[in-house]
Amino acid sequence: MMKQSSKHAFTLTELLVVAPVALLLGTMLFAVSHDAKQQLQAAACLNNMRQWGLGFMLYANDHQDYFPFDGAYDDPPCVAANAQAWFNVVPPYIGQKPLCQLYRAGTPPTPLTKSVWSCPSATNVTVQPTPTNPYFMYSMNVCWHEEGNTSVHFRRNRATSPSNTILFCEEPEDNFPFTSGAYDFVTRHFGGSNFVFADGHAGWIAFTNFCRQTFGGPPCPSPLGAIQWNLSTGGNTFGDWATFVPYHWWPFLDASSAPQ
Repeated sequence: MMKQSSKHAFTLTELLVVAPVALLLGTMLFAVSHDAKQQLQAAACLNNMRQWGLGFMLYANDHQDYFPFDGAYDDPPCVAANAQAWFNVVPPYIGQKPLCQLYRAGTPPTPLTKSVWSCPSATNVTVQPTPTNPYFMYSMNVCWHEEGNTSVHFRRNRATSPSNTILFCEEPEDNFPFTSGAYDFVTRHFGGSNFVFADGHAGWIAFTNFCRQTFGGPPCPSPLGAIQWNLSTGGNTFGDWATFVPYHWWPFLDASSAPQ
């Protein structure tokens, strides 16, 4: 005598109930997985920033409290004009090769090269940097030199509030080794970006707390959107050192018009 099969076939009604539930669970698992990946990438980027922060502090210790030159975007990494740029003089302090050496070796940083130079959330995976067209995912704050004179720098100890004054930033994947509040509109990590501050520590800031009058990026909301990137005057009323500004690009009030 043959045994009757105990297998149960789903009815159409059961399938109509189960399918949406399975889809919802799959969507939730994907969202959790994606969020976890983003968190890991943000943490890796922040760790890069901490290493750069250490490098900048060690450099300043050896150079009478000055930070390095922020670099020239229109010159290749290996030209004499960039010999003292941050990307060539700071890396040895954290056990890294100068950027010039990486380009000469044919191994420039890209999103696919996991290193202190690369933000894992950067998206331009097809970029092919060359010595005459370099590529940056990180950059230095341009406001650490006298306006109009890139060879004159401000001392670290001139920062009025070093713990919330920006020194080093995430760059929007271009050929600029420096940036400012108008040109830094990176939101790779949960609507914000990682930074190194003038005291050497690293941290995350929301876009709405570091942006200025932007050029080519998303609009900066009020009140920071009314501040010109190169304006550190205005006292407590307006400009980079107004009382409502949480993070500063200039190291002290009136730095944009100050002598060395």
